[in-house]
Amino acid sequence: MPAFLPARIGQRVEEVDTPALLIDLDVFERNIRRLNEALAGLPVRVRAHAKTHKCPEIALRQIAAGAVGVCCQKVSEAEAMVQGGVRDVLISNEVVGAAKLARLARLAGSATLGICVDHAQQVADLSRQCSLKAQA
Repeated sequence: MPAFLPARIGQRVEEVDTPALLIDLDVFERNIRRLNEALAGLPVRVRAHAKTHKCPEIALRQIAAGAVGVCCQKVSEAEAMVQGGVRDVLISNEVVGAAKLARLARLAGSATLGICVDHAQQVADLSRQCSLKAQA
């Protein structure tokens, strides 16, 4: 358990140290239902972006309600989601640099990953890192 907790159950909101994620579970669940109802019958799938909550438990609840996975902006966010049990992550930003690509290649062994690219070189670099990982 961490030495410092920003909040405790039952604590007044004014006493909570920031940053801390506070959630009204009834509103959260209602919003998930509303989204699913609004999309019912349409040929779309939900993949919420985790940039606002950065919380695997929330992502898992979204997935349990029908989302196919989550989006993340950075490799570190994807790592946190996968470590928290999320098995389908789209990184919606380009990933550049051998160190980050190597981390992605390792992470790909634990989850289904999608990565957005904007240049053919990024595809080649990612492919190279995945090949190196497969050879190891």
